[in-house]
Amino acid sequence: MSANSHYNLSDNKKRIWIISEGCPSDLNLSEILDEKVDGSCKLYQISDIGRYLLNPNSIEVKKKLIGGEIHYHQGFLTKIRRLIYKMLPAFLKNGKEYPSLAPEVIVSRYKLRIPAMNDPELEMHLNNIYDQLKSYDRVAKRLALLNPQNIFQIVGICEDVGGNYSYLKLQGSIDEKIKYLGNSIAKDVGVILNKAYVAEGLYELRGYNFKSYNPFNSYRLFSFRSNGSPKSCLLTAQNEVEFYITNDQMLNQMILLEHSLKVNPSLIKAFELCTGGQANPIKLFFNKKLEIDYSKSPLPAIYQDVLKASKVESNQQNLIKPILNYLQTGISLNYMLANEGQDDRMYTHISVLHDFRALEPLRKNLPNVYDVVAKKGFDTESGRYYLLDSIDGYSNGQ
Repeated sequence: MSANSHYNLSDNKKRIWIISEGCPSDLNLSEILDEKVDGSCKLYQISDIGRYLLNPNSIEVKKKLIGGEIHYHQGFLTKIRRLIYKMLPAFLKNGKEYPSLAPEVIVSRYKLRIPAMNDPELEMHLNNIYDQLKSYDRVAKRLALLNPQNIFQIVGICEDVGGNYSYLKLQGSIDEKIKYLGNSIAKDVGVILNKAYVAEGLYELRGYNFKSYNPFNSYRLFSFRSNGSPKSCLLTAQNEVEFYITNDQMLNQMILLEHSLKVNPSLIKAFELCTGGQANPIKLFFNKKLEIDYSKSPLPAIYQDVLKASKVESNQQNLIKPILNYLQTGISLNYMLANEGQDDRMYTHISVLHDFRALEPLRKNLPNVYDVVAKKGFDTESGRYYLLDSIDGYSNGQ
């Protein structure tokens, strides 16, 4: 684990930060990494949050176990029928899988959620009642009738926040898996994910305790090139590698998030709710394919303010809207308020960043507007951006 050091927070009064600006380093990484480093390297300081997001190690999150898939052994005759079915023309199959090959799916209908309570005895009493009611659920009745000798695999089915579903690999024998399903159905269970970065641009936030965030902790991250490819690594105080980062986009995303925090008070507020314990963060998503069509909606506040201060004719204003739909990058933070008993909605904050390359028509045709917007821009290693819009909303919980 990296030893803590101190990061100068003078430029971030709100004390929520991700990564510092990079600076040249004279550290000889070739000797430390035992590999050839092309040229010099760059040093960044990253925060607790940045370290969690970039860490390639596995994390554990809680999901609700709602059922399972029961896979049965196939007898000799069934295997023969399967081979014959595969040889049938497509129009005879009607696009359907051979029925006996499909697993049995059993899912609990109970959606009851007992919120955390200040009275532990009352909470225990309600949980006991809930456990007794589960015996009337279809899943409990079906599990009691299963014959382990006819089953070769059982896979759990989990429901995630927002109503998404995923599989859960169960451990142990078939008997142990049946017992686990019976004891854990409709409860939150621990699910291991490979890392916080779960898909392109998508980070799972529930593996980190945001209330433990300390703004004065920082860790040394070095970016360099090896054999012509970009690479980064986190070093401990003893100059040992804690982990490598081979996806250069992840570092660029951290830089964009840092700049967004500096220019968007709404994003800062959302993160402060999470670090203060008032909200539970769910997902962080960097999206370059936003479906925000500014040609059919009012201009963002930044342009409304510019147009009020500038004498721009109405026909010239029509030049602005079309270009706003290009080269957008959205940074969305999903979270739920911590008090589940009062608010079960999924809140979303979106910071819409706009690449200055899209503003080239403005620079030529409306230079006064371009100059005002340019003053609000910031430079990153992947280009120059500005905060185009800030959007807050919520969806009802399931």
